[in-house]
Amino acid sequence: MPFWRKDTPEEIRDREARDSTVKALESGQIPPIARERIERERKHGSGFFTSDLSCREYLFMKEAGFQTLGQVMGTSFFRVRFFGNVYWNNRSTKEMPDITAVLTNSRQMAIGRMRQEAALMGASGVVGVRLTQRGHGWAGGLTEFTAIGTAIKIPGWTSEPFTSTLNGQEFWQLYQAGYEPRAMVIGACSYYVYTDGETRQMLYTWLGNNNRNNQEIRPYTRGFYRARELATDRLIDMMRRIGADGVIGVDFEPDVEVISYTVNNREQNDLLCNFTMTGTAIRKGDHQAKAARPLLCLDLATKSFSRLGSSADWDYDTIDAPATRIDNTSESE
Repeated sequence: MPFWRKDTPEEIRDREARDSTVKALESGQIPPIARERIERERKHGSGFFTSDLSCREYLFMKEAGFQTLGQVMGTSFFRVRFFGNVYWNNRSTKEMPDITAVLTNSRQMAIGRMRQEAALMGASGVVGVRLTQRGHGWAGGLTEFTAIGTAIKIPGWTSEPFTSTLNGQEFWQLYQAGYEPRAMVIGACSYYVYTDGETRQMLYTWLGNNNRNNQEIRPYTRGFYRARELATDRLIDMMRRIGADGVIGVDFEPDVEVISYTVNNREQNDLLCNFTMTGTAIRKGDHQAKAARPLLCLDLATKSFSRLGSSADWDYDTIDAPATRIDNTSESE
């Protein structure tokens, strides 16, 4: 900028906003603009909220006495690239710890920032969390990780805000049964599989190699299994560290990337197996499980209904029990 030109008031505000955002992120806080949004929503009172809950999920929340507070989000942008990695010059089959750390930390940052928004709302936790990952072609290796869900408040909840991938209906069923979510847990592994000479003979046909058999490429299979095992071990370890009994709703994101390079004027291809697992860690809650309500079975063909004791009583023999006739005849008929 020329020294004789002064910044406009808008440019000064933008620069101050950028600086304050960078400082907040460096200190582990959410950006000021996110805090301002939450404060504006809270000024509207308890009758105002935003949510991605379906109508059924919202009604389940309301029936259970849970208050829907609003939608919360956390995001992080990471540059994730294989080439240039310190392990590239020593190619062999092994884990790539730097990339594993990125796969884990990027998601934990997004979830942690979403959890901070929920805490500012006074929430007990977040349900229906969706964790997305998107690449951006305009910058090599730039990947966006975003977590978004709905913050709710549970009467009598005293623990730290939880995060959960369970939707509203699933969370209601879990809580009614006497369990509660602890947090979303993550296990990740980036595993490099080097294509050695023996493996290349199994893959390719060239002069002096007449191998045309259909066969399993066992080094690749072993590498994929190893990546899954390491990711699973880390997910279980995280579950145990937070004092959970188990993990439900586990989802995994397997991704195999082909790493191409040239050696002695010949193209070589190795594999990079990125394996990420996410789920909701749960434990037995301190609250009492509620007795299941009777279910009403409607037979539209005969216009009758049968009352079942609970969902556990569901049995085809029970359905054949004597039914009560529904009389919907109006006076006009």
